[in-house]
Amino acid sequence: MTFEDFFKKKRIDLAALEQAEFALFSEFKLHYDQMGEKSFDHTKKYWFNKIRRQFPLAPEVKTEKPHIENPLAEQTVTESLTETAAPPSPSPKLGFVPKFKAGNMPKPAVSTDDKKEGAANTPVAENTPPEQPDQKNETKPAYKPRFNMKNIPPKASGE
Repeated sequence: MTFEDFFKKKRIDLAALEQAEFALFSEFKLHYDQMGEKSFDHTKKYWFNKIRRQFPLAPEVKTEKPHIENPLAEQTVTESLTETAAPPSPSPKLGFVPKFKAGNMPKPAVSTDDKKEGAANTPVAENTPPEQPDQKNETKPAYKPRFNMKNIPPKASGE
């Protein structure tokens, strides 16, 4: 960002500042060239409000859109401008996606017919131990309290 652009961003009329206080202008120009934008802004920030009040930059004149009598033509022109200006954004993903997998969820049960079909299609390794049918996929409870509310004696009403 150039020195002139910086003061335009701060809404200060640089030409008026140069004519009224040339010493301050030349000091600011020298410091901006030595420091850069961020350091200059940080060190001189308390000057900007006072200078902005003394030398305000004229507000930019905004041009109004010409009003078109034919609304259909206006709609067509507006649509063509918006289509070329804004590229289509990707549609957001809908639905909830958890950030983790629940560890205590039981695995889906596979029926015996599916096991037989799967076993026939997949080759069995020779050193693979046979599955033991008596071991079950047990899940432990998520939370077990350390005490039972039934064992706590009720409070006496006189206390």
